Amino acid sequence: MYRGLIHFHSCYSYDSILSIKNIVSFAIENDLNFLILTDHDNINGSKVLKNYIEEKKLEIEVLIASEYNTEYGDIIALNIKEEIKDMQFESFIKEVKRQNGVLLFPHPYKGHKNIKVIASNVDMIEAFNARIDDINNDKALILAKEYNKPIYYATDAHNFKSLKNAIIEFKKQDNLINSLLNSKIFAKSQDKSYLWEIYLSQYIKSFKQRNIKLFLFLFLRSIKNFVNLKLFRKI
Repeated sequence: MYRGLIHFHSCYSYDSILSIKNIVSFAIENDLNFLILTDHDNINGSKVLKNYIEEKKLEIEVLIASEYNTEYGDIIALNIKEEIKDMQFESFIKEVKRQNGVLLFPHPYKGHKNIKVIASNVDMIEAFNARIDDINNDKALILAKEYNKPIYYATDAHNFKSLKNAIIEFKKQDNLINSLLNSKIFAKSQDKSYLWEIYLSQYIKSFKQRNIKLFLFLFLRSIKNFVNLKLFRKI
């Protein structure tokens, strides 16, 4: 049985400070045997994670991946070997396939256009994201059924606490990729992130990118949601 995480972020993303060491500690504590780290727009985190696990001689499989911001929105390129530079949709799809990679469609109804075009070209669709409201997660499941695509569940964690939100399991076949594509995936944990966790990742983004305008916007929104008692509610 495979047990692990798909779609989460480390300090190699612009909106996270989650360390590779802490990710591995979580994996050990929760008996995970695979990790698919999908940092924004680079595969550096995946490579460092894979090397760290190999150095520690741990029995945890890592597939190189990244969540790239294409012209149509975020798409995860999984099991690739080289960084992808061209974000034009058709070129992106071709490059992932050239590398014998797999295409995942994260949070379809957040930050995307031409959703049906994306759905028809990807290999899997994210039917649950811990940072997305129930209405849009339900729409993602309907989309997957419409295009007959396998589904997966994602924590989309940007901090340690959120890693537990979507641990998944599925039967082992000949390798992790084939198992992922052909086995029924079960969510062993399925919980939502708190609003403050969303704001935290955006604050980190504002600091890393030195975006004062974003910081001020977040500060004002945080105060408003704190007063309205929404900041500590789940999405």
